[in-house]
Amino acid sequence: MKKITACFSAILLALPVFTLSANDENRTLPDYSMLLMGGGLATCSSTATRYCTSADVFSAAAKKNNQYQLSTSHLQAINSVGFWSEDRIIEQQQTLAILEFLRGQLGEEVIAERELIRLWRGAEIEVDGIWVSGRTVYTGLSSRELSFVLDQLEVPVLNASTAGRSNERSREFADLAQTSNGFSVELYNQFVAMAQQVAGDKRKPRILVVTASSRDPFAAVDFYTNLLKEAGAEVSWLPITAAYQAAWQDEERNSCANLEQHLAEQHGSYQRQRVYADLMAEKVAFCRAGSKGAIAQIRRSDGIFFNGGDQSLTVKAFRLADGSASSELQQIERMLQAGQIVIAGTSAGTAVMSGGSFAGQRTPMITNGDSTSALLYGAFDLAPPAVGCDKDQSCSNGLAENHLTYNSAGGLGLFRWGVLDTHFSERGRQGRLIRLLHDSQNRFGFGIDENTGLLVGFRRSDDEPEVRFSVIGEAGVFVVDMASASSSGEGSALTLKKVTSHYLTRGDEMELSANQLRSRFANWKFAPNNLAQPLLSSGDIFERDNYKQLSHLLCTTQAPKADGRAVRVGQGFAVAIYKYHSSYARQGTFRQQAEDISYCSYRNMMVDLQPAN
Repeated sequence: MKKITACFSAILLALPVFTLSANDENRTLPDYSMLLMGGGLATCSSTATRYCTSADVFSAAAKKNNQYQLSTSHLQAINSVGFWSEDRIIEQQQTLAILEFLRGQLGEEVIAERELIRLWRGAEIEVDGIWVSGRTVYTGLSSRELSFVLDQLEVPVLNASTAGRSNERSREFADLAQTSNGFSVELYNQFVAMAQQVAGDKRKPRILVVTASSRDPFAAVDFYTNLLKEAGAEVSWLPITAAYQAAWQDEERNSCANLEQHLAEQHGSYQRQRVYADLMAEKVAFCRAGSKGAIAQIRRSDGIFFNGGDQSLTVKAFRLADGSASSELQQIERMLQAGQIVIAGTSAGTAVMSGGSFAGQRTPMITNGDSTSALLYGAFDLAPPAVGCDKDQSCSNGLAENHLTYNSAGGLGLFRWGVLDTHFSERGRQGRLIRLLHDSQNRFGFGIDENTGLLVGFRRSDDEPEVRFSVIGEAGVFVVDMASASSSGEGSALTLKKVTSHYLTRGDEMELSANQLRSRFANWKFAPNNLAQPLLSSGDIFERDNYKQLSHLLCTTQAPKADGRAVRVGQGFAVAIYKYHSSYARQGTFRQQAEDISYCSYRNMMVDLQPAN
């Protein structure tokens, strides 16, 4: 049996330790330098009024939805661009036939996305003597293909209040005051408060928004810039993307003039000049200014916010083709180390922070996969498969769509203490994080739930711990420690024993010093007093939040153990979560907007995983 041991080497590669340098003696690091969120923030905006306290928050000038037009030229673009592979010609032809049918009904009318999808899915037409269902065609397209089609049909949303007088683009607006979820408001306000601490009390904090993780990096610009302004900051867009980086690494052409082509090649994003003409002009000007202009923007800022999407795209935006840090990333690293900037990320914007080295081991970045596939097939240090690639057989490297993949070189490398994962409990990602840590021989993993934030504070003096953590928001952070774990077997025959897990919720704190992780529960939490010892089990432990619910019952009762299974096509794993002599649990209630929310935190809960038929 192999033993996974903790490496206590003092060798730290790739990133400096986050302490003040001699040149920064008069500067104090902020209380927290990073806010890492798990995604799923429920924020009131003009395109998401379901998160608003009232349906009538925004005026007619605000963008309510994306709009589309089935013009002849748009349909020709779908048909003429060399996009479809030879074995997807039928899908291409059927898609065009459905859209031509809808054009016969709509003509040049501009319609909202929901209406377009409703009409598409409801269509029934005859093609070459065969009846074709619009629903079947729609669901048969991969995400890549569907995005391509919708991009070719999309048109700008014009400001209704200036109709007939100008072609001003309508923008998405946000309203924190009308957001019904108080935890989401808290997280955004927390980040602006962190940036304010850097800025001082003489002016508003300056925050840059990075949308590099998005397939369409223009789509979320209005939302985030408006939202953070609502929270009290001066906000600008930092248009660094994979397309921008590709333009500057392309030595054969005037690439800033060809950003549309780079957007198609790097992001799979099309016709953005037509939809976001003003933002494209801003991006072209930014590109032509080059890294000097980008660094000047970064130097003026107090905080940078990274959005969600695909973390691999953000890596391409901030690292060169050889994997080295771009000038922009180097500037961010220096400022973060010196306490001159704070960083926030959500979803992919959090996952991409992993990297650098800790305890002599390179910290990887997770890029794809679900828990059951991870346990069955292991982790692959390969580029992630495209979303929906099982449908159009475009998955590469022999991978399937749900295989666990990671980048062993890491992401941006601003968080080196372990692997970061997001949307965690809601998507049952405990198994994939544990498997990645085992296969990559890393010790710590941090899984952040939705609408939840992990605050990260760096060492400010020699007598402080290396790094401090605190949990805020709606749910919790699942922490894996592989120091005492043991394993046998390989692949789908792998058995893991005594994996240590902790679940820290609102108000709890952790600190890491000399490779030792210590935790403190919030002072309003107390030992559970439920003496029941129920039998706890789940037949599908990694579906939805089943793992979280099961471990919560284990936390709040005197039950010694909970059992679960994860089975797919006759193969699967048995999962045991059990209390150990060093296990502790604390339970408490927090009141948010007249609602009592129950939490149960635990530390040193052990996990075993082994094959099961």
